[in-house]
Amino acid sequence: MSEAATTAVELPTTAAVRGVLEGLLGRDVVPGPGPRVTGDDAAGTVAVYTRGAETVGLLALDLAGSAILGAALGLVPRGGAEASVEDGQLSPLLAENVAELCNVMAPLVPVAGGGHGRLASVHGSGEPCPTDVADALRRGAGRLDLVLDVAGYGRGGMSLLLT
Repeated sequence: MSEAATTAVELPTTAAVRGVLEGLLGRDVVPGPGPRVTGDDAAGTVAVYTRGAETVGLLALDLAGSAILGAALGLVPRGGAEASVEDGQLSPLLAENVAELCNVMAPLVPVAGGGHGRLASVHGSGEPCPTDVADALRRGAGRLDLVLDVAGYGRGGMSLLLT
C-alpha cells in the first residue's frame, strides 16, 4: 500500500473555513457549531469534490447559507438573500455566485498525499442531489457542521464532509 493511501487526512479547522470565506468575501465571517446540513433540501447547495474519479469531499449549504454567501460574494444587498429564502429557492445570480464560491473552497478539501480536491459538480436551486451524494451527507463521521454568521448578511448552515 502506498504512503498516500495510508496517510489520514484531517478536516479543516473552523479558523481555516473562516480564513477562506473572509478572504473571498472581504467581510467578517464567524463560524460556530451548527446542525448537520444534508442534501435532503433541494433548495440548498451541494458541491462534490474529486481527485481523479474518486469523490474526496462534499460541501452542503442550506438555503440560507447559499443565499447569504451568494449575495455577499456578488455584493447583492441583503434583501436579495432574504428574498431567495422567502421564495424557497436561489435566484439564478445567487446560484451562479454560490457555484463560484464552492470552487474557491476546494482547498478546504484535503486529499491523502497532499493537495486538495477539485470541484466536480454543484447541485442545487431546486435540482435534487444524486442519491449516493445525499446518502453520504447523512453520514455522521468525518464532517464539520457549522453555522456561518456573515457580517451584514445573516446566518446560514454549512457542512463539509471528507469521504
